Amino acid sequence: MLAKKLTYSKHLPLWVLCGTLLGIITGILFGDQASVLKPIGSTYVKLMQIVVFPYIICSLLHALGSLAPKTALRLFRCSWFIYLFLWAVTLLTIFILSLAITQAPTPSYLNATIVQNKDALLDLLIPVNPFFDLVNNNIPAIVIFSIIYGIAIQKIDKKETFLDVLNLIKQASVTIWEWVVMLAPFAVFALFADSFGTLDLETLTSLSTYLLTMLAGTLILAFWILPAIISAMCPIKTQEILLDLRSAFVISVVTSLSVAALPFIQKAAERLANQVKIEDDNSSEIISTTLAVSYPLAQIGNFFIWLFVLFAAFYYRAPISLDDQLILPFVSLLSSFGSPSTSIDAVTFLAEWLTFPTEASALYVEMMTLTRYGQVLVSVMGFAFITFLVTLRYYGKLKFNIKRGALALLISVSVLSLVTIGIRAFENRYDSSKPPTYLTFELSKEATNGVKAIIESPTDAERRPDNPYAKTLSRIQKSGVIRVGFNSDIIPFSYRNDRNELVGFDIAYAYQLARDLGVKLTFVPFTWGNLEDDLKNHRFDIAASGIYVTNSRLRSLDFSQPYYQSAVALIVKAENAEEFFDRTEIEKRDRLTIGIFDDPVLKEMAARLFPEATIKVLPNYGDLPKHPEIDAAIWTLEQARAWAAQNEDYTAVLPRNLGGKIPIAYLLPPDSGDFRNYLDYWLRLQSLSDFGKRMHQKWINGKPAQEKSPRPGLIRKIFKADK
Repeated sequence: MLAKKLTYSKHLPLWVLCGTLLGIITGILFGDQASVLKPIGSTYVKLMQIVVFPYIICSLLHALGSLAPKTALRLFRCSWFIYLFLWAVTLLTIFILSLAITQAPTPSYLNATIVQNKDALLDLLIPVNPFFDLVNNNIPAIVIFSIIYGIAIQKIDKKETFLDVLNLIKQASVTIWEWVVMLAPFAVFALFADSFGTLDLETLTSLSTYLLTMLAGTLILAFWILPAIISAMCPIKTQEILLDLRSAFVISVVTSLSVAALPFIQKAAERLANQVKIEDDNSSEIISTTLAVSYPLAQIGNFFIWLFVLFAAFYYRAPISLDDQLILPFVSLLSSFGSPSTSIDAVTFLAEWLTFPTEASALYVEMMTLTRYGQVLVSVMGFAFITFLVTLRYYGKLKFNIKRGALALLISVSVLSLVTIGIRAFENRYDSSKPPTYLTFELSKEATNGVKAIIESPTDAERRPDNPYAKTLSRIQKSGVIRVGFNSDIIPFSYRNDRNELVGFDIAYAYQLARDLGVKLTFVPFTWGNLEDDLKNHRFDIAASGIYVTNSRLRSLDFSQPYYQSAVALIVKAENAEEFFDRTEIEKRDRLTIGIFDDPVLKEMAARLFPEATIKVLPNYGDLPKHPEIDAAIWTLEQARAWAAQNEDYTAVLPRNLGGKIPIAYLLPPDSGDFRNYLDYWLRLQSLSDFGKRMHQKWINGKPAQEKSPRPGLIRKIFKADK
């Protein structure tokens, strides 16, 4: 009883608000130290989540199964239009807001070998194996399973005992929530202290367009558009609706669980029924059934994944075709039924369907730290919208007020338009919503720490005398220096960033190799035409710049074991990218001109792949934009993709039937057996190490882990200033 009294206490929202403010202040004052409170908040959220599945399944089965078929059919007839209306209003709101997001630029990479999985949505919705769906948190399929079985139970005799069990579990779920909600003020304090103490301001800046649009849209939809529509159809004012639902909003937001609001909406709907003088002993059952069905189907906060997908298309330079754009709202809607956590699976599905980068799902999850609050708020209002309007329509109490409806429409469109224009102006002015690019990547302290390194000029490298008799490993150990040959035009293995710093996968590995050998590091520039002679004359000990393993090089030089292999790709003008999806179609082009940089390996590769084409040799691919006559340039996939990411007029294409993968390794002087053996073992260890995995993720996949330094709070800054 104590829990129930506290749950519905008028003072609970005030205590929760106090906990929120104290949490924000604590996070600002103590910074990352406030993360010690995270387990408290996480425990609270997990306690709220443990009854989500039992509640959803039992509520739907009980609510639908307990209805007489005629009552269920009547309820369906009264509700289907309201659901469609709610979905349409939500999607229209998102569409208007989406105009604030810049259209996606030309893609940096297209993979013609990937085929969209057209059955993926069916796998998400059809409950082939309910137990699998439960384990994998596939709520849309669970909801459909419960609805189908709930309707089937209506026609079964002697079902009262089973329905009593379902009702018992449903009530037990609500009771557990009531117990847990007692801790809400303490939990929200911990959650907000951790969030504001560890907030990554740099990430927020780069994603500001999406965050502003999403949060503004959910707030407008939850606190004006939907309440105004309800007010236009019911004898209740907008502010009265919001006041009656304040506890539902507060509890759901602080727990970030929309399901926590259901008991409060039930009470609010019952009060509304009494206010409009609905005199029916079964009205509570109608309200309960409507609310149970609305939980998965009116989870309109999930529909905002459509907005995220449109932003991700811009953020990752992955334009969506016109056909996919037309069906995207409907696919987003169908994949969003369920609970707030369903949106994560929905984004994963949409990212795979649209062939977005795999990190799109991780970006969405990261943003949920903030966006989940708006998502939950608008879903709670969606439940109330359905429950209020369906109940009143069932009993014939709906009356549309034309003046209120017209005013709501006018204000809603005006506010959404102003918000859209304002965010678009903000985006154009600050141009902040862009992902990091290869030109912004830097070598981490982890890679360079403790290694003294210098870069020789090309003149110094030429003056160095030949030393053809020195054993590589012995010379390195005696001199205390390892000399690494590099070419600075081989992104992402060895190149210069926008600060003119030498960076890349091979450069990071060179530092790690020098550290493990306990020697200093000297980088020596080379040109591809002189590479083999430089190694034969021992001008450097190892060449590391994404070097291909070829038969001719194997005959005259030593190689390490391959540390990577890459498919062959083409760099093409973005507007012509789709013309290069298949090798057979490429070969049919008249006067085909293929560009390569001055590397004998690429010359041989181009002649083999396109024997009828004209080959144009360039000093490096930086000169490619100066040669409009070139139809396509050949490079490995990772190199082509990284280069195209920095040049918006070009796209890297992986065509069908272009050939196998090319091994990439380190090139060594002849007879480097001792050093080669050491290097092979060293590379195996690196491939298994956390360092190797992080470098591969950063430089090869283009997904650097954020190197977050501790964020000091105001208290530490004050004490530091005093010292």
